[in-house]
Amino acid sequence: MNTRILQHTNRKNLFYVLIAAFMFTLAACNQDEAPDFSPEDTEDASLDAIEDSYYDDADDLVSEAFAGIEDSSNGRKTADERLACATITYEGNGTSGTLSIDFGDGCTGPRGNVRTGVIVVTHSGTWNIAGSSWSISFEDYTINGIEIEGNRTVTVVSYTEELSVFDVTLTEGRVTWPDGRVATREVNRRREHERNENNVLDRLIIYGTAQGTFRNGRGYFIEIVEPLVYTRTCAAAGVFIPVSGIKFIKHGNRELTIDYGDGTCDNIVTLTNKNGRTVRYEVKK
Repeated sequence: MNTRILQHTNRKNLFYVLIAAFMFTLAACNQDEAPDFSPEDTEDASLDAIEDSYYDDADDLVSEAFAGIEDSSNGRKTADERLACATITYEGNGTSGTLSIDFGDGCTGPRGNVRTGVIVVTHSGTWNIAGSSWSISFEDYTINGIEIEGNRTVTVVSYTEELSVFDVTLTEGRVTWPDGRVATREVNRRREHERNENNVLDRLIIYGTAQGTFRNGRGYFIEIVEPLVYTRTCAAAGVFIPVSGIKFIKHGNRELTIDYGDGTCDNIVTLTNKNGRTVRYEVKK
């Protein structure tokens, strides 16, 4: 009897040992094949959103400055408060010329963003006629202490008072952070500007691709899977990321999908890795 009990106990112990070994091996395989979230994933989501917002902000400022010049010639005043403390000058004949937006040594916008330096734009063709193009460059331009560089070309696809469509490319993009770290960026995008009945930019819709390196040194490729939508009302509430749309980021062997939501005004995104795991994350500057 004692011998049978001992043999049964040994078999039972061996069974648990084998199960434990199997579970350990399975966990190790899963870790190698489908890594879970890491601090790199959430950091990449934040860095991309910040860099994107600053370049898009510059594009918006240029289009609003052009519109403001036209408004002034018609006796109207531009409604964009970001330009209230900037010095805007234009030299040209309307079909070609140079636009300068000078923020001086410090110009604080309505949402507390501090801009310095100059955005310089040269255009060929009337600025709001399909087929015309602008070349945007930066002279010691910073926003919140972050220096923005690069050459942006904006081509007008179509333009009406309600909806304007632009193709945008960025080459030699360079973002220098206050701590000295540098990010690079190349962009091919399409932008749609929707205006309300008061001729104020109401919604911004963006789709296309980008690539470069984040300030942490990791290279990346980005594709906008579903158009990103920014709204004026949410931006006024301090939301600096899209309120809807989906973006795919690939860096090294890691892949990340960022879902910006259903239109709610917040800085919350849903991150999904290539293993299908998801997490909600608040993007912060």
